[in-house]
Amino acid sequence: MTEQQHIARLLHKYLQGSLTETETLLLENWKVQSEENRQFFDALQNEEQLSQWIAEDHPDRLKEAEGRIYAKVLHQIPALRIVPLFRRSWFRVAAAASVLFITGLAYWWGFSTKQPADTTNEVVQVQKINDIEAPKVSKAIITLADGNTVALDSLTAITQNNVQLSKMADGKIVYSGNADEIVYNTLTNPRGSRVIDMTLSDGTHVWLNTGSSITYPVAFTGNERNVTITGEAYFEVAPSISPAAGRKRYFVVSKGDVEIKVLGTHFNVSAYDDENDIRVTLLEGSVKVSNANSEGLLRPGQQAQVSSGIKVIDDADIEQATAWKDGRFYFNNTDIKTIMRQASRWYDVEVVYEEPVETLLGGIVSRKENISQLLKILEATGKVHFTIEGNKIITTR
Repeated sequence: MTEQQHIARLLHKYLQGSLTETETLLLENWKVQSEENRQFFDALQNEEQLSQWIAEDHPDRLKEAEGRIYAKVLHQIPALRIVPLFRRSWFRVAAAASVLFITGLAYWWGFSTKQPADTTNEVVQVQKINDIEAPKVSKAIITLADGNTVALDSLTAITQNNVQLSKMADGKIVYSGNADEIVYNTLTNPRGSRVIDMTLSDGTHVWLNTGSSITYPVAFTGNERNVTITGEAYFEVAPSISPAAGRKRYFVVSKGDVEIKVLGTHFNVSAYDDENDIRVTLLEGSVKVSNANSEGLLRPGQQAQVSSGIKVIDDADIEQATAWKDGRFYFNNTDIKTIMRQASRWYDVEVVYEEPVETLLGGIVSRKENISQLLKILEATGKVHFTIEGNKIITTR
């Protein structure tokens, strides 16, 4: 089956309302690969546009196309039950299928006498032999102020300096209470581990990505709330009043000489050592980003890219920056090496490039999927090929 035939089949199933979750992600991947794909998909939702296409360009083929579609559907009943999506009319399904037929996309699924097999399950069956599953458990470790370590999976509750550290039934970590002395814990979430959800003692909510760590006070007692990170974290900072000064106190995130200072806001920080820069993406509120050479103030929707200087992007791709927190890989004109660095952290694999691969790709896939599903979507572009060998991903053109 060619890629064109596969997309035609997915569009057909979309119009029927019978896409599986995996097929929905595959179709989303195709949509974001180009503006032309998105526009064509949008046009399939527009009955007026469909009528115009058929009436103006292909009036002689409308009855032939609709008749063959209708016959095909009747032939499949009751084996195939059409479920309308969002109360779609028969016209929309038939007309959209007609357009697909006319444009050469739908011959495979709508009009051939031989119904091809569903290849989705075939791919899964073949790749079960050599595949890598998404993380299903947490491998995170908390290093306490006294140097002792606790595996998050075995944690129930600990008391430190009158502060209670608890793990909730859903796996969240929660600190509660106050202390006079500042002591620091470090939460380390290694490669191949699930995202960690933690609430600090001041009510600030933190999500920690795989291959990341955060060092933080068990309780915040000073005029500022300071944490340091490596890797990636998403923050929902709670406003807080300094007990000593009686005024609002900043929440400060540091990585090397880069400092992010906020009062109460939502933002994402990507600060992996193997990336070219540190990226701070703001969703709500305002943040001040600074390093040894410069500083910048961000508004919602902006992103700071920090290396030797600070570059502010006005129209940041928020969805791409925060997709990991929502359980998705999301790529939009992203270079293959950036994509594979994310994959290598999540699945804890080594990526080997047997030849130079320089290409930009787009796609969406659930992080619950095995790595084969992500690689399949990337391979569908025809620009890259992957081979799974044990814990290695061999990448070629």
